[in-house]
Amino acid sequence: MPTFSHLFSLEWLDFQAAGITLGRPKFPVLSHQIVLAWRTLMTDDVKVCAEILEKAIRFEETGMAFFKERAKNAPSQLERRLFSSLAEDEIGHKAHLIKMRHDLLEADSVDVLAPPAEHDHDDPREIFEQALAGASDPYEAESDELEIIKGAMDIERNGYAMYSSAVEQVSSERAKEIFRHLAAEEQNHYALLKNTYDYLSEPEAWHGFDESPMLDG
Repeated sequence: MPTFSHLFSLEWLDFQAAGITLGRPKFPVLSHQIVLAWRTLMTDDVKVCAEILEKAIRFEETGMAFFKERAKNAPSQLERRLFSSLAEDEIGHKAHLIKMRHDLLEADSVDVLAPPAEHDHDDPREIFEQALAGASDPYEAESDELEIIKGAMDIERNGYAMYSSAVEQVSSERAKEIFRHLAAEEQNHYALLKNTYDYLSEPEAWHGFDESPMLDG
């Protein structure tokens, strides 16, 4: 007997929810009713994870758009380099989240969620030092620009809170591990932005990159 995932195009529904057009579904049906029916068949952990991942995809899209805009328009070369790095990270996060959500819905099991891969980016200190070394333009930060950086810090703080909360909402250890990893990524982004803020606000008083955890779990 075919499963629910065989009857309907979960890939189409999944990417449609993420705002990506893949064409029409395999059957001319009402996708909203299908999603509702599908969710009634989910296990609790699958349902919770699917809802969290859907929210996380939208969150990463918001962060990605913000960082791309700042990478293009920030007044200093240091900021443009840092925001470009953050935008690239958010693009990777979004793609990974979409794949996880697709795999989760298709298998109806959290066991298919891929464990966190080894981080393939430089750590926050290296990113900052490389950006600082490559920034040749003199720049004294204006107060409104510092407020924009604080706004970016708020984005990462909210992401950290979202993923930390997700750890408490699921019972699967595999899902907990993944959400802890995503929370740690937001922690790294926050540290990068906080050090940037501290450096630009008082360059002469800055004594080096602060690697200590800056957000409470």
